[in-house]
Amino acid sequence: MKTTLVLLSALAFATIFDAECVKQKQQVDCSHYEKLPPGEQRFCYAVYEPICGTDGKTYTNDCFFCSKVKETDDKLQFAHFGKC
Repeated sequence: MKTTLVLLSALAFATIFDAECVKQKQQVDCSHYEKLPPGEQRFCYAVYEPICGTDGKTYTNDCFFCSKVKETDDKLQFAHFGKC
């Protein structure tokens, strides 16, 4: 009986801490992207991990999304992961 209680408690704690990690990852950090001078383009990698912006557009990944965020002087915001 004690073993079952200990295992259930451990599972509950693991779930709580795991949920906190998921909550923290619900944003995109664009702080390491710099605004490019006019006419220059950023080269982004070709990994498809869609991000929906507050403009209603789906961006291929965080590189494309953050490039647009910087281009709009941080007016574009993160809506959610996945297609819009």
